[in-house]
Amino acid sequence: MAQRRLARIAGIDIQFHVSWIIILALIGLTLGEYFQAANPHWAAAVAWGAAAATTVLFFAAVVLHELAHSLVARAKGLPVQAITLFVFGGVSELTREPEDAKSEFQIAIAGPLMSLALGAACLGLSRLGSPHAPVIAVLLWLGWINLALALFNLIPGFPLDGGRVLRALVWRTTGNYHRATVVAGMAGRFFGFLLIFVGIWQALTGDIGGGIWIAVIGWFLESAAASQMQQETIKTMLGGHTVASAMQRNFPHITMDISVQELVERYMMQGNAQAAVVEAPGTEPGVVTLAAIREIPHEMWPLTMASQAMTPLRNTETTRPDAILWSALEKMGHGGVNLLPVVQEGRVVGILSREDILHYLGMLQQFRGWKTISGSAR
Repeated sequence: MAQRRLARIAGIDIQFHVSWIIILALIGLTLGEYFQAANPHWAAAVAWGAAAATTVLFFAAVVLHELAHSLVARAKGLPVQAITLFVFGGVSELTREPEDAKSEFQIAIAGPLMSLALGAACLGLSRLGSPHAPVIAVLLWLGWINLALALFNLIPGFPLDGGRVLRALVWRTTGNYHRATVVAGMAGRFFGFLLIFVGIWQALTGDIGGGIWIAVIGWFLESAAASQMQQETIKTMLGGHTVASAMQRNFPHITMDISVQELVERYMMQGNAQAAVVEAPGTEPGVVTLAAIREIPHEMWPLTMASQAMTPLRNTETTRPDAILWSALEKMGHGGVNLLPVVQEGRVVGILSREDILHYLGMLQQFRGWKTISGSAR
């Protein structure tokens, strides 16, 4: 689902999935009904106005929760791409993982501490007036929901903040990042299955809507934890293996005056190539990818030259043959690309695609236990 930029705070983009609008609408409708039922003396406009204000302030509280993570991460030297809000909350997108257990703990705990502080502040201010006054009613709801948000996020399992706190503690105790990640992932799957069970039981005992919602949250937690464990397994398998082990060395070298039609028919179709390198003496090299070709109307292929379809090497995400495979895969994810030219001393010496990495992973699984694969140490 597409992400849309909402604002920029402290140099960090705040963006959201369209799914976030769904949860905002549900919260607003639920709060409108709640305020009307709890305060029948309120006018309808007052109840729905309070609901709208509370929804916006809750949204701001979630942003502050994620912003706390992001600002601590930046203080630890970790670049933050953006904060993305979606149907289950928000996530701070770090470009890499913390390098030590202490930083992991501090980044993870910052969000819940922010929510606890917001909750305490709102509940403290709510004591200044009657709970049936609109402003006080809003403060009370925000106070309790921020406390609940903090406590829920402290559940010790991935992908919640509590899971990262658990990983930091296990990492600090054992000195083993991989083991700590597996422990936090298993804990996340356990709590996910527990919530699914509780949700189903609640639905069967009469609260169908609430039960389904709890089960969906449990399913999300379990899936995210399983995905994190799978990612860590892949990262561990690729550790120590370089791009040179998996890259394609045989790829088309073409001139600038070849047409896209000829490129596709002569090289892409027959050679099963995913990219071609455009080279000519005295000119800057470039790369023509399948993705670029797909953007050109088919009828224009005979009239479009490689020089027009290529992306100059200086404008392309690249990697080196001695780079770690996992770092290259991460670069693909951050750049939103499916392949990288492999460059050494200004020359393209290979092409690395996601398919190449998957194929290499398959080879590693088949030959697990061997000390070397394609000359790369395990």
